[in-house]
Amino acid sequence: MKTSIKEVAKLAGVSVATVSHALNDTKPVRPETRKRVVDAVGKLNYQVNPMARNLRKGESKMVGFVVANLTNYYYHEISRGLEERLLKDGYRPVLIDSKEEKSIEIENVKDMLASSVDALVIAPTTEDCSYLNFLLQGRKKRIPIIFVDRKPTGYDSDLIMATNEHGAYEGVMHLLAKGHRQIAFFGSRFDPTMNERLKGYKRALTEYDVPVNQNYIKLGSKISVTPKELRHGSCYRHARDLLETHPEVTAIFSGNNLATIGVYTCIREKNLRVPEDIAFMTFDDSFWLTMTTPSISAIAQDPEEFGRMAGDIIFDRLKQDPEAEQQHLHIRVATKMILRESC
Repeated sequence: MKTSIKEVAKLAGVSVATVSHALNDTKPVRPETRKRVVDAVGKLNYQVNPMARNLRKGESKMVGFVVANLTNYYYHEISRGLEERLLKDGYRPVLIDSKEEKSIEIENVKDMLASSVDALVIAPTTEDCSYLNFLLQGRKKRIPIIFVDRKPTGYDSDLIMATNEHGAYEGVMHLLAKGHRQIAFFGSRFDPTMNERLKGYKRALTEYDVPVNQNYIKLGSKISVTPKELRHGSCYRHARDLLETHPEVTAIFSGNNLATIGVYTCIREKNLRVPEDIAFMTFDDSFWLTMTTPSISAIAQDPEEFGRMAGDIIFDRLKQDPEAEQQHLHIRVATKMILRESC
């Protein structure tokens, strides 16, 4: 049978309130009294409920991470960096998947707020995050909110993103320097982040006086599907159609790793030689890109650093006066081009 706090108080010869103060450090307790409480806890094997203790202190020691799409391994890497940083201060992340649906995202945020998380990290499904103004209205305590990967509108808060435009620009410039002029661009979906990468693609072409051919730009749907389904999903079909109708294309720049799964599957199924028949580069590095033959070049982000930085910002915010005016941080984390055998 589970031991109650009343039994601990009776054995220690003190009140229930004194036991609570001794275990939670909510009020000063004399050393000899604290020792009696600790001895009683040991004898009775009393288990302190950390969640209840934290909530009594006005904190949960939890940070909600509302993820746009958990099928994208990229977000798992962010959560790993976030967890690493949070654990140093006794906090833990709680992940929840929005499946690229705004309505699900809103419900997820509601659930996290109802769970009394101390902060929120959000990878939004859409630009419009104005719903937060309504959900946070009237709350007694302001909580830190950090956006990652995608820039929101309608609600201003701290933001961490990669140098998306520059990364894509650098990758496409490399393909152009190798002599390619018919370069296609693929993205798993169109959102503000992908738009920045598309701008980098177009800027590189413009600097080389290469006309932007809209037929070479292919974007998938917003539907969240598994990596297995991505192999023959919308980007696979776009790649198949493009390579059949525009055989002059000699290089492909993939805007993210989700698009890469379908596009590279198509390339392999068509038995095209990389890079002899078609050169290939992707935005987002992953361990499996070194395991293909040939290995695939990539514009690498550092998602774990995103998570660690989000944790740093959270603790900075928690230390501040919640009523003080805040200057929101908009941080860009530099990308890095990693050249392998595919281009």
